[in-house]
Amino acid sequence: MKSKVTTQPTTEPVSLEEVKASLRITDTNEDALITQYIKDARVYAENFTGRKFITQTLTGYVNNFYSKKDSWFNGFRIGSEVEVFGQGGRYLQLDWGPCQSITQVDTIDIDNTETVYASSNYYLDNYDDDVNPRVVINDNTTIVNTSLRSHDAVKVTFIAGYGSNASDVPAALRRAIILMASHLYEHRGACDGQCAKDSGANAYLEQYKIESVSI
Repeated sequence: MKSKVTTQPTTEPVSLEEVKASLRITDTNEDALITQYIKDARVYAENFTGRKFITQTLTGYVNNFYSKKDSWFNGFRIGSEVEVFGQGGRYLQLDWGPCQSITQVDTIDIDNTETVYASSNYYLDNYDDDVNPRVVINDNTTIVNTSLRSHDAVKVTFIAGYGSNASDVPAALRRAIILMASHLYEHRGACDGQCAKDSGANAYLEQYKIESVSI
């Protein structure tokens, strides 16, 4: 699935005051610059981990429902099945976690007509925080009609993030953002793709990275 944010988070996981304290800055001369670096650091951290931090709405598209044959055995627990076709339950794998809820699933016909797919036909599988959440179709549910368009035929609107408040985000992720935003400030944004590593943020982010395995 490919999705984009349609409703931005209303706050950041760390405050301007927290980053300024890390930098030992007491004046307000560069508050706007530091605020931008906080957002830059948060976006990088989200992309690196595959997780959204503060509550936000996303809309994604996928060509069709996938079919799951088998799960990975325990040695590959941190990973996710994508586009594994075969006999078994149907599902849609979301590209961001953690997922709080599914707002709506729509199917799109060849004439581009969107039809709401009944919520009673599926449930959200977000139990394991180490893998991508999925929309799983209930057993014996009629999947969809046969007139779907060939590309981006299923649209999913969902709510992702740990919560609406900075305190809902794990402390390690918040610390990584502070480190990276501070590093960006000290180097005026120049990092040659090494900001997270040079700042020490990667050590905090690695443990939260969701790995995805394609077959």
